[in-house]
Amino acid sequence: MDIRSLLEEVLTIKGLTSVALVSEDGFVIESATAPSVTVDLEFLGGVVTSSLAASQALAEFFGKGEVSQVMVEFEEGPVLLAPVGGASLLATLDSAQNLGRVRFQLKKYLPRLSEAAKS
Repeated sequence: MDIRSLLEEVLTIKGLTSVALVSEDGFVIESATAPSVTVDLEFLGGVVTSSLAASQALAEFFGKGEVSQVMVEFEEGPVLLAPVGGASLLATLDSAQNLGRVRFQLKKYLPRLSEAAKS
């Protein structure tokens, strides 16, 4: 399965509004967005990479190990970031009410996304 198809499958998780796979350099490899959503995921690529790097620096400072996921909550819904192989996953949600379900279901996809990012 190609990355685009996999991201479109991930996007079927109830509560997700967009997903993107971002390279270590901050470039969006591929993305998928719900039809009702307009977001410039290309712009966010560099921000995702920097945010995960800052989170990893915090984890190292506190001796907490590797970052597995970062969540930032906004008025209009949370954003999840996760390292995936040599890349990063960006996922936007419609509301915090769906956060638990999305986090649980997203973990099932991370190994497949990691493999897709390596190829």
